[in-house]
Amino acid sequence: MVADGNARLVLELWIERFPNRAIPCARTFTSVVQHLRDHGTFKPQTHDRGRDRTERILQAEEEILECVEEDADISTRRLQLQLEFHSL
Repeated sequence: MVADGNARLVLELWIERFPNRAIPCARTFTSVVQHLRDHGTFKPQTHDRGRDRTERILQAEEEILECVEEDADISTRRLQLQLEFHSL
């Protein structure tokens, strides 16, 4: 590690490298290091997040088509409210 876990030294390096940026508190750096130790990355984990998006979209399509078949004049707003779609 660059500063061997020394938050104060990291803060000094930050100020030296980014003189015109806001200075984060030392806890910010400690949290960043801990996150990397725990997860090894900053990328969000995308596995095990419920049903697959494709599956959700196919289910939504079926529900929409059924509603439109029942009432061809239904508005998209009413569809959203009726089916309680927030986001897919």
